[in-house]
Amino acid sequence: MVSISFDCVARLLPMALHLGPEGAIHHAGATMRRLIPGRSHFNHAFMIDRPRDVTDGFAGLAQDLPDISRFFLRLRDHPGTVLRGHGIRLQDGGIVLNLGFGVGLPDAVRQFSLTDTDFTPADLAMELLFLHEANTAVQKELANFNQHTENARRVAEMQAYTDSLTGVNNRRGFEMALEIAVRQAEQMKFSIAHLDLDHFKEVNDRLGHAAGDEVLQRVAAILREETRATDTVSRIGGDEFTLILAAPRGSEQLRKFGERIIARIERPMMVMGREIRISVSMGITESTHYARADAAQMLLDADRALYAAKNAGRGCVVLFRDCPCTGAKPDVIR
Repeated sequence: MVSISFDCVARLLPMALHLGPEGAIHHAGATMRRLIPGRSHFNHAFMIDRPRDVTDGFAGLAQDLPDISRFFLRLRDHPGTVLRGHGIRLQDGGIVLNLGFGVGLPDAVRQFSLTDTDFTPADLAMELLFLHEANTAVQKELANFNQHTENARRVAEMQAYTDSLTGVNNRRGFEMALEIAVRQAEQMKFSIAHLDLDHFKEVNDRLGHAAGDEVLQRVAAILREETRATDTVSRIGGDEFTLILAAPRGSEQLRKFGERIIARIERPMMVMGREIRISVSMGITESTHYARADAAQMLLDADRALYAAKNAGRGCVVLFRDCPCTGAKPDVIR
């Protein structure tokens, strides 16, 4: 029978261990020495993770070999690192173990700075590591792609609900915001304001559509400045704007709010080197006046109030509850 020294075994199995009958570490492969530097006994280097019933360290493991075909050890200095392996008993009572990292290979490579030189050419560990890294890279690229797709979806969705000229909501965005407001009306009362610019057609006729576009942008900016983050500003077409004002402000507050907006819009504007003056008419209705908020009815009533403001001479705000243009009064909760 040919005798083979453990040095030869260690060259073939860099994760191998040669243990004496009492658990002393006689020899260790090059990679194993990096994991347990300076350790001289099995129990100082390892804890038995599985089988669970082996609780007395090396003695229990040695007693059950070769009945244990596979076992799992934890490094005492790095309890998060688990090694799996098998072993054989030698004639002198000693044991030779061969260990590996299993699924913990990627973490171990990073933690102990291992390279392909720490494994034998026949060891599949590095191939598995490369596959893991390739899979991680693919997953990262897929995650990036999904993130880009999600960002693109959000941008497209935002664009679908945004007026490209003024940056406020378009009609679609307004309808969605109104649907949400109506659905939450029991918890959060709200008001709808319908605005229409006075004499806007004259700006387009005199100065052209570029000037008209600039005026619409100026008006949208004023509306954003005068409203809160919880409010919704929308341009629903031409020179028409709507506001969804969250939380009840009270009729007098709404009236003053409308007058403040009108006063700002009526200030002279310099557009394309020309001073122009416009005004705005506004109609407002409040969800608190209805037994149950209804989007279509509230829009109709805000529109009626707007035309009452137009008929009253323009440049004013009319609350629907005070609207003189219709005999039909809103369903007021008393």
